[in-house]
This record gives sequence, C-alpha cells and structure tokens, in this order.
Amino acid sequence: MKVLKMSVKKRVESRNQANFHTCKTLLNCFIREFCSENSNSFSVSKNKNAYSIYFPTSDVTISGTLSFYSAIGEHEFASFYVNKERKLDYSYLVQLIVKKIKDKHPEITAERSIDFSNKVDNSFQKLALFLEYSVEQHKWDYLTSEQSLLYGHPFHPFPKNTLGFTKDEVKKYCPELRTSFQLCYLAVRNDIYQEEWVSEERRIDLHKSVKEHAQQVLKDKMVSYAILPIHPWQYEHVKTVKEVEDYINQEKIIPLGSLGPVAYPTSSVRTVYIPEMTCNLKLSLNIQITNMMRTNNKEQMRRTLDATRYILQRSCFQEESNTKISYEVGVCTCKFANEDVTKLFTIVYRPIEFDVETTFVLSSLIETPVKRNHSRLYSLTGSQKIEHWFKRYLEISLLPIVRLAEEKGIHFEAHLQNSLLTIKNGMPETFIIRDLEGVSVNIEKVEEDVDTTGPLFYKQEEAWARTSYYFVVNHLGSFIHAIAKDANVEEEHFWGIVRDVLLQEYEKNANEFILHLLTTETFAAKKNMISCLFGKSEAPSYIPVNNIMKKLGSETYGNAKLLV
Repeated sequence: MKVLKMSVKKRVESRNQANFHTCKTLLNCFIREFCSENSNSFSVSKNKNAYSIYFPTSDVTISGTLSFYSAIGEHEFASFYVNKERKLDYSYLVQLIVKKIKDKHPEITAERSIDFSNKVDNSFQKLALFLEYSVEQHKWDYLTSEQSLLYGHPFHPFPKNTLGFTKDEVKKYCPELRTSFQLCYLAVRNDIYQEEWVSEERRIDLHKSVKEHAQQVLKDKMVSYAILPIHPWQYEHVKTVKEVEDYINQEKIIPLGSLGPVAYPTSSVRTVYIPEMTCNLKLSLNIQITNMMRTNNKEQMRRTLDATRYILQRSCFQEESNTKISYEVGVCTCKFANEDVTKLFTIVYRPIEFDVETTFVLSSLIETPVKRNHSRLYSLTGSQKIEHWFKRYLEISLLPIVRLAEEKGIHFEAHLQNSLLTIKNGMPETFIIRDLEGVSVNIEKVEEDVDTTGPLFYKQEEAWARTSYYFVVNHLGSFIHAIAKDANVEEEHFWGIVRDVLLQEYEKNANEFILHLLTTETFAAKKNMISCLFGKSEAPSYIPVNNIMKKLGSETYGNAKLLV
C-alpha cells in the first residue's frame, strides 16, 4: 500500500511539473512571437521579478513572478496566476493563446486549432510520463545524454509530441524511458534495393549475427538479396501499405523479423545508437515527432550525401584539431515507383568516431535534471571558472564555424541537439557537429568549376541567416541561458564574452560574416507556434529577435565602425 501511495504521489507531482513546464514553454513561445508587436501585452517590473501578460480577446491577465529574466526570451517562471486568483492550467492557456491568435488570423481553421491543442496535450502527457519515470543517472556518458533530454526545445509549443505512438509504444521506443530493442530487418531483392556510399572505404557492414540469420533463412537465395534494417514500429507499419504487401507477396521483400544487436533510441527518437556496430542509424519513422513526420525523403538524402562529399573534399576543420564533423556515410532503401513509399524505408549510416565515455549531446547537458537547481553541465565543469570554460568552448565551436563560413562558405545547422561536446578534466576538449542534412553553402564562396544547381547552395544572406538562427539564437541563446542561470548572472555577461571573442577574431582576420554577426540589429528566429497553427512546419515563418551583442557597446577596428 505504501508503494502504491508513493506511486500515486509521484504521478501527481509529475503531472504538476509537466503542467508548469508546458505553461512556461507556451508563454515563452507566445511572448517571442506575438508580444514584440504589442509591447503592452507583456510587461515586466523594473527589478524583473514580476510579469504580466494580457489577453484582450478574453480579458484575462496571466501574472506572477519570474525566477530568472532572460534577455533572449527563455524566461524562468516562479508562478502563474489567472487574474491574480487561480493557478494556470496548460489547457486553459492553449485556449487563450489560440483565441488571441485567431483574432488576428481568422483564416486559421477550427480543424487546425483542434490539431494544435491535441498536440500540446500529447506533449504534456508524454512529458508527465517521462518525469514520472525519471531517475538520477549514476553514470553519465554519450548514451545517457542521448536518453536524458526530458524537456526538449524551449521554444516549441509541443516539444515532446509523438503523435502516432500508443502509450505502450512510448514505453517501448522513447529514449526518455531509457529503452532499448533489437531492430527488424528485411531481405530486399537486389533489383529494388538501392544504396549509395560516399566511398567504399566508409561502407559499414551489418552485424555478423544479422548476416548469419539472413543466410539461414534465405539459403541459396541469399545472393539475390540485400539486408535492410528498419525500426520495429516501422516494420509493422509498412506491412499495412498496399505496395509493400504486393512486394512481400512477390518475394521482392522478405521480412526477417527482430534480430541482431541491441539498438538504443537517441534524443531524436528515430535515430538509434548501436554500440556493437559503433554507429548511429538514422531510421525512417512514420510518426509525428514535434510537428514533422520523421521519414527520410529523396531530397533530404541527396542533401546529406552531397554535403558529406562536399565537406570531405574541402578538408573542413583540418586546421582545427578540436572541432570535428560526424559524417553520414551511406544511404540505403527499398525502391518503389511511389517516392512516398520509398521514403518509409530509407535509412542513413553515421559512424561513431568519438569517445563515448566523455562525449555528450549538448541539448541534454544544459537541461536541469528533476529536483536539481543546476544544469548537468554545471556538475561536469567542476572547479573550473565558468568564464574561462566558456571562452574555451567558443574557441572550439563558434570560431571554427565563422572561419569556415568566411573561407569556404560552408554553414551548419548546428543547433544544440545536432552538437556534441567531449569534456576532459572538466574542460571542453572537442566540439562535434552532426546531421549534415542541414548543411548550406554560400553560393558566392563556391569555386568556379562546381555545379551549384543542387540543394546545398544558397544565396549569402540565406546561408548567413541559417547559421545566425541555428547556432547563435538557438544554440548560444539556450547555452548562455543555462550557464547564466547556474551562475546567477544576467545573460548579457556571457554575450559580452561572445562579442569580445568575435572582435578579437575580427581584428586578426577581417571576417565579413563576423562583421554581420556583430552589427546586424536582429536575427531571425523560427515562429514555431504560428507555423504549427498554420500547419507549415516544413516552411516556417520567422520573427526578428534583438542582437544582444549589438547593444553591448561599440569598438573601432581599422575603417570598420562596429556598433555592437
């Protein structure tokens, strides 16, 4: 009975925590995307410890106190009250927000509004479950960091939405519950099997046990088939598709079932880590994670392989011994006449070439564990002075990125979940960028003999905007928020360090991209809330956010007046 009471108590606590965090995320999204246009909507007291948000269409005010005011907009709330009386429930807040936005955008349909509310609810339910089953990690390594991202994107209205998974499937397949499973495999006849590797030297073989099992099943037919891994949820899903049923009946595909080495789902859910193969597999999963279906389409795979080859040919970061790239080296699939079916099978191989004992996913590092006051990063830095630590971090992350942008025009989608950090003796040792589908190349920096008609190439301002959002606003914004909160200082303190580091680099090398980062008035940030309400996650809208570095002072170098 005591165990049952404790279980009920923890469930209630977890739901309360999930409600509080969901309200925080929704309000921060709303403030960023809508309150900049209506300065009277969001007000903060002079000492920045009290706030209020007015919803005129409902004549309701949400107010309370802040535990930490964020210059980038990632505020930490101590309390939420509705009209200074009752406490706030996330479902009521969704109603207020949707009503307010529809007042300005009446074209948002009832169907889209319901879909939005359902996804927020789905995210809340998943977060409550993850919090209920969260445990203190005694070992902290690459795998643990991949499976500890409880809260997710701080500026997404439903960061833990996995619409399509049942509750039992969540328990089987979601990384936050520290799950593991065997993959399923398909024998695919050679005439419909497709694969492309960046080079033969980088080809990754399947695990020995998988090949042995396939040989036992296929016997002398083995020579006519290739073996394709597939997520176990997707394995069952694809068998319900008519074209796939036809292929199975014709023995173009032979399902082999669940086998092989253990796979661990990582923070993206559909990408798995297989220690026995020392690699990640980016699988297709026909589940809506946040607001997008996570299948690997033809254009995305073309971008991925083109990016890998382009970067390898140009020896990127060769002079930067502490900055690395985690390459995607091969794409495999089963070919159908309909690309919408083909993408259900497409997978990507990404070898692990770093120390898994001391390398961590950054998005997980900066989260504060349940019932803790500081981020995980705080405990790993030990006695290191955080300003010294942060400068070292910028030297191996920001500076190599801006140098490469200037010298070769190559830009990365290096948000926190796409970035890894190796920490040795409490200090940043190696910065690693992964998921090359997001690479963009400034067309103005391309050599004359390169064909620029592919999906990699962008105009300069577009390439700059991508790095400005993904690394400066998304990555550094949340990173600085975490360490400033841990140190109990204003975020501007660390933005000043970023500015100084960039100024010193500009003095050595008149980098045009650095000049842009220091002098532009605003950066463009994704409007995830409005994009979700309009159902256009593949082509999101953007909102300008202030460039804090621009506001921190001015310096003159050469003929360039840097008003920053």
